Amino acid sequence: MIQIYLIVNAFFYLLFAVWCIFKPTDTATFLGYNFLNNSGKVEYLSIYTGLELGFTAFLALCAFYPGIRLAGLIFCVCTYSAIMIVRPACALYYGNVSKVTYMVGGLEYILGIWGIILLISELKN
Repeated sequence: MIQIYLIVNAFFYLLFAVWCIFKPTDTATFLGYNFLNNSGKVEYLSIYTGLELGFTAFLALCAFYPGIRLAGLIFCVCTYSAIMIVRPACALYYGNVSKVTYMVGGLEYILGIWGIILLISELKN
């Protein structure tokens, strides 16, 4: 089950990375970002696409090498747990966020809770 979880995560990160690299303005607008100049585009593409491709590679490796699956799962749980704390706090503080914020957050919560359940199950064994 951990392998499936890691593959799903790797797939989503790859999908978002490809979308960002080929449609940076569309993805930025979708997420609520605005490019002020070419430096902003480079920064957005470097961070979003670079991190997403890095996460894709790491999670895919973890999925296909059983000895490091737990490391991939722990990485996901740590990442999503932090996001699950910060996103709602920021949304409450700033208010008036778009539906996209809730959609992306919903996906993160699903993946985060799924990961937590898997990690608890794995640690019990």
